[in-house]
Amino acid sequence: MIHERGVFTMKEWQEEQKALNEEISRVCRQPFLDKVIGPPSVNPLRTAALMLAFTDEDRKQARVQKQIAAAVLIQLAMDTHDLIPSVTEEMTQEHQLIVLAGDFFSGMYYRTLAEAGSIHWVEILADAVKKVNEAKTSLHRHQLHSKEAVFGAVQTIEGDIIGAVYKENKADKTVWHAIQQLLAADRLLQEKEKPFIAFDALARVLGTNEQAAGALKHQLEQIRLTINTCIQNMDERSASVVRAERDRLFSVPLRFVEEG
Repeated sequence: MIHERGVFTMKEWQEEQKALNEEISRVCRQPFLDKVIGPPSVNPLRTAALMLAFTDEDRKQARVQKQIAAAVLIQLAMDTHDLIPSVTEEMTQEHQLIVLAGDFFSGMYYRTLAEAGSIHWVEILADAVKKVNEAKTSLHRHQLHSKEAVFGAVQTIEGDIIGAVYKENKADKTVWHAIQQLLAADRLLQEKEKPFIAFDALARVLGTNEQAAGALKHQLEQIRLTINTCIQNMDERSASVVRAERDRLFSVPLRFVEEG
């Protein structure tokens, strides 16, 4: 990552990120489940976010790589369970397989931490997992009554588990703030393309899908400005990674937003 002369190269970062993503994908592959519901999708942003929570030296350790993998796996488990409709008259065979897949990823989470000798991480992440589940429940049950509350729930769902890792490592707060914004933006951009529980909650709060889409677009613009401000106040290594993730995420229509 950092050469002897102190030169940061994105190529090396990307190679490390790719290798870690491939290893996580390998760990959570299960041929039968892959055949029925498709292979799991590892979000590269989550991997990058977790990598930034550790020093370059720490990330070389197998133990740390497993800790990163475990944090990705528990979120993958929770994301998989989200694929089951909150209101369904019967548990179909497909639903049962989705539950099985989520449970499998959850089991791999515990196994990976055990292999790392880091089972204490279950306790470190437990409060975050609880808050994520509560936030998802509040969206599913239509318990939120403002757009700010909906966006806050999204930030909790996407950020709290990774945030617990930053807190445990006493990682840079500015970097974490930018990462928190990127994770929220990633989810909102997904909901912009394919509305899910957050978009539905916004539409319910604001009255129409059109108003929900407008609020979502405005929030994305504000997030991008916040990220730009954070970039100005972090080291070049972190700034390069955050800048690359920002550019990867945001679509051309949002480019008109003024740099912060």
